[in-house]
Amino acid sequence: MGKNAILLVAFGTTVKGGFTSYDFIENKIRDTFPGIEIRWAYTSDFVRRKLAKRDGIYVDNPQLALAKLQDEGYEHVVVQSLHIFPGSEYNDLKEIVCGFSLMKGAKGDIGFKKLKIGYPLLYGMESYEKVADIFKQQLAKEKEDVFLVLMGHGSNHPATCSYGCLNDIFRHRCLRVILGTVEGYPSFDEVKEDLKSVKAKKVKLMPFMIVAGDHAVNDLVGDDADSWKSQLLNEGYEVEVSLVGLGENEKIVNIYIDNIKKAYEEF
Repeated sequence: MGKNAILLVAFGTTVKGGFTSYDFIENKIRDTFPGIEIRWAYTSDFVRRKLAKRDGIYVDNPQLALAKLQDEGYEHVVVQSLHIFPGSEYNDLKEIVCGFSLMKGAKGDIGFKKLKIGYPLLYGMESYEKVADIFKQQLAKEKEDVFLVLMGHGSNHPATCSYGCLNDIFRHRCLRVILGTVEGYPSFDEVKEDLKSVKAKKVKLMPFMIVAGDHAVNDLVGDDADSWKSQLLNEGYEVEVSLVGLGENEKIVNIYIDNIKKAYEEF
């Protein structure tokens, strides 16, 4: 098999501490796939432009990253989505991959020999169960009266129902884990209703995002009155916080690694 590469595609982050998650992911993937080229692309143009202007850091978008790999002679490439669920960002990425897959020349292929996309974190029932198992193991490290409250990003895309599905699995398995989103369903109002229904008194706030970025720092645990932490403290809960992105959780990263392996199996 010719030159191989893995293109890791994330939304991106402008929070400097957030790169810890990306570094952890890259190192785990390098250890698993030695000798294979690893590249990055960000889907957020806003993030890319801000990094370039503020820090002089230039990160390609997926189109440019794939064009460079093609120009450099890479033949077999897995494009691994680091998104949480198959929303608009993931579906746009699929269209880009499809476009590159269809490239032909007058005298044969001018594109990649094999180009595959790896699924995001929540894609299929098996992945939901794996994530639920990971948080079950996390609960074993917590005090028995502490509820984990997770903040996801959410969106207005139909696939944002992935969060509600995972929340139902937590509930049906009687796990002390409640998931809400910044945008969409379940909202923080639903989270507070769930906490009241189970008579919770102690909570631990955690981001359900690859990077503990702006939403985690401000909307989740910020000191403003409308942050999740401030609202819960105001309602009498004992609140702990853990600002560690999912990208620093080895078991979560292993799900993405399994998705890369599945994509390679199709080569």
